[in-house]
Amino acid sequence: MRIHHEADFAYDLEQPRDPQTQLALNWRFTVYRLRPVEQVVERGEASSRAAAERKAKTIISRLMSQEGRVAA
Repeated sequence: MRIHHEADFAYDLEQPRDPQTQLALNWRFTVYRLRPVEQVVERGEASSRAAAERKAKTIISRLMSQEGRVAA
């Protein structure tokens, strides 16, 4: 599920299942930069949805502050 965040960033959250046991695995997240061309910036994993969302938002905040320093 893609969630658009501030500025030019978005993140996806997914919880894959083990193909053999059908048990839910850890949550995965992917952070995207949307402009000028969509590109994957970072990927990661967390034990819960809330933790995955927190990590994705932290990465986006870090990227936005880096861009702010470059633009300044």
